[in-house]
Amino acid sequence: MIVGTEPWLPWPICRWRWWTEPVRAERLAALRIGIGICLTIDILTTYLPAVGVFFGADTMGAPELTVYYRKPPHWRWSLVAFVENHEVLRCAMVIWTLATAGLTIGLFTRVCAVITWSLTVSVAHMNPSIDNGGDTVRCIALLYLMLTPCGAVWSIDRWRAGRVNTPVFVYPWALRLLFLQMTIIYFANGAYKLTGTDWRGGESLYYVLGDLTLARWSYAQFPFPYPLTKFLTWTILVWEVSFPLLMVLPEVTRGVFRKCLSWLRVAALLLGVVFHIGIGVALELGFFAPYMLCLYLPLVPWERLGAKRVNSPVHASS
Repeated sequence: MIVGTEPWLPWPICRWRWWTEPVRAERLAALRIGIGICLTIDILTTYLPAVGVFFGADTMGAPELTVYYRKPPHWRWSLVAFVENHEVLRCAMVIWTLATAGLTIGLFTRVCAVITWSLTVSVAHMNPSIDNGGDTVRCIALLYLMLTPCGAVWSIDRWRAGRVNTPVFVYPWALRLLFLQMTIIYFANGAYKLTGTDWRGGESLYYVLGDLTLARWSYAQFPFPYPLTKFLTWTILVWEVSFPLLMVLPEVTRGVFRKCLSWLRVAALLLGVVFHIGIGVALELGFFAPYMLCLYLPLVPWERLGAKRVNSPVHASS
């Protein structure tokens, strides 16, 4: 059974099976659950306790301080842009939390996805100075979840609809776009880092670990060997710059070369997971690492955990 709307794709993408062949809905559901869990924790530990600091009257995010972002050329809209009352903002945060929880468990999934995305963007635009790249990734992922049948499996909605054991497929366009954006993120970061002498010289990670505004602990307490920091700096730089190539090469080669390059692609993805776990452990960057790790969830073959495996989908609905 295939759920969701089949998109129109231009040539030659419409002839590329990677973009058109339906995939198991578990991959989209894993993204929904991962983003939902991270966002729920983020709201409860970051946004809700600090409403009186980040948003509303007499705070870092007072409307008169952030009006710049809502004018040309930015035009950042927000449903709560001019709300100054902290109690009203706390109520909005509670609604945000409940909608995110509903999205996570798959209860009224589409409605909760729309509310979660709308409030996520609204809060982000209220005070953009407190967000980082991970929060941007969060908004992108929620947009795709809102536009796709992310509650097709692993959800209360699916359980209520019955036929729980029927394999479900979805069109892969959203997951492919998300993977493409992840690839561009890495390459753009690597290309920018190439312009910095600290990265090319292998010194950047050493300085980052010694930065009191970023490091979770003092470098004096847990000193990393300087040669190791240089090696890791160069490894990260090479990995980011070559990431698009490592992802594409297995698709354009044949035979033994394809098999070897496929293993190299898996190694590159595993390195990305280790990279973000390391960032989360060593640096104070909010929820950047968890949100980036969520982008890897659709790459895991979750359908193999189920009792029934189907090789070819049958069109049942669209």
